[in-house]
Amino acid sequence: MAKILVFSNRKGGTGKSTLCIQFANYLFSKGHNVAVLDADPQQSIIDLRNREVATNPDVSLPWVAQFVGDKAQQFMSQAQQMGDGFILVDCPGTITQTLMPVFHAADAVIIPFRYDDLIVDSTITFVKVLKQAGVQSKLLFLPNCIDMRIKNQNEDHIKGIFRQVGDVLPFIKQGVVIQRCSTLRPIDQYQEMTVHRCFSDILTKVL
Repeated sequence: MAKILVFSNRKGGTGKSTLCIQFANYLFSKGHNVAVLDADPQQSIIDLRNREVATNPDVSLPWVAQFVGDKAQQFMSQAQQMGDGFILVDCPGTITQTLMPVFHAADAVIIPFRYDDLIVDSTITFVKVLKQAGVQSKLLFLPNCIDMRIKNQNEDHIKGIFRQVGDVLPFIKQGVVIQRCSTLRPIDQYQEMTVHRCFSDILTKVL
């Protein structure tokens, strides 16, 4: 049965879509079957895929991308019948009732965040909503876009809070490398170096 991994946080701008794409490319590079479901009404991943295919019409697609819309329950039912591989779901910055089947079906919810006070507060609220809804999926907190020159004095305290309900993944540092994402091009060596510790840890925790 395919593993279902959801990228979500109620705070926008934490890198959910970018990380979802990069993780799809990472999984494909390791020989895994991958499908990406875009559950964000903005359809950032679908729009990028369409633009890239328009300029590269003969390219072989590394992984399937599909817009979920309001059919989350249907998609999750189908996904649970699939064979081995990974289904990645890119969620919007809000939790709607129609998306709850996605969270309940997930093997893990990957929650990108930064150590900014507003993002941390929003992330804590997001987790409370999931718990109140009875979501039992693993919660994997991903410190993303971390500026190596600055250490938040509350970082250890924040990690402690998150570890009470889930796991804190290795950080992904700030830089243009991770922002150069493509739904067609394979992950390059510099991107691999940037994400490997984090992404390999995700695989360890869900396999």
